[in-house]
Amino acid sequence: MTTNRAERYRRVMSNPPPAVRTWGQWLRRAVFRMSVFFVIYTLSIGPCFWYWFEATYVDGSKWWVVFYFPLVLLCDLIPPLGELVNWYIRLWIL
Repeated sequence: MTTNRAERYRRVMSNPPPAVRTWGQWLRRAVFRMSVFFVIYTLSIGPCFWYWFEATYVDGSKWWVVFYFPLVLLCDLIPPLGELVNWYIRLWIL
């Protein structure tokens, strides 16, 4: 039974072999995803600043304090990051 080229091509392309990822590709994807997560996490403090402020200095939900504690710690440890985050927060609270 003979098949023409188009049918063979369709059959092969409908079941492609599974992709094999190397450690380098896996590491690159993991670093990229963590970077995107960190950027989104850092940018989320702007609209949520007043919730965090209320939780820290007033009688608000402590969930906000716990959620943003790593960012506060990083801003204390890395002064340029702290200045950048403070600048970004000022854009939201003015």
